[in-house]
Amino acid sequence: MSRDRTRTDERSGGDVTADLDVGLDEESDAGQSSETRSSGIRGRVGSRATSVFSPRMFVAAFLLSVFGVFVASTFVPVPGSGLLGVFLATFVFGLVVSERRYVEATAAGGIAMAGSAVFDVAVIAFLGGFGLPLALLGGAAGAVVGLVGNYFGRDLRHGLTRDIE
Repeated sequence: MSRDRTRTDERSGGDVTADLDVGLDEESDAGQSSETRSSGIRGRVGSRATSVFSPRMFVAAFLLSVFGVFVASTFVPVPGSGLLGVFLATFVFGLVVSERRYVEATAAGGIAMAGSAVFDVAVIAFLGGFGLPLALLGGAAGAVVGLVGNYFGRDLRHGLTRDIE
């Protein structure tokens, strides 16, 4: 709960109105149950968590990345072509989405490439015993490419939407 309070600023000598967060004191929570207070706390934590990582945006970035890996691997049948697909997918994601979503794009690119790296050479990876290192290497490369693609997409969006002086 928040309230407007007036306080005197000693440096300027004037009144400054500040929006102070009172928190969980006795006066403001007299009529609230503990369940109401805890749901308010969960709401604040949940909103802060979704400001850092949005599951909805992650799913969108992941689906774009998987589609990019599929299309790039289909039309450019060389090892590592999935990285081009992840780059293009996260580039488009950064171009379309207005807010910063670097975490989602990085995670989506990493997971998409980890899966692609393992499924491309599944028999060799599991029979040879190097499936996990291959997945980690592909995931790390996909995460870096996803981050860079999202960065360049946001940079282009910023350049296209900026006012010309």
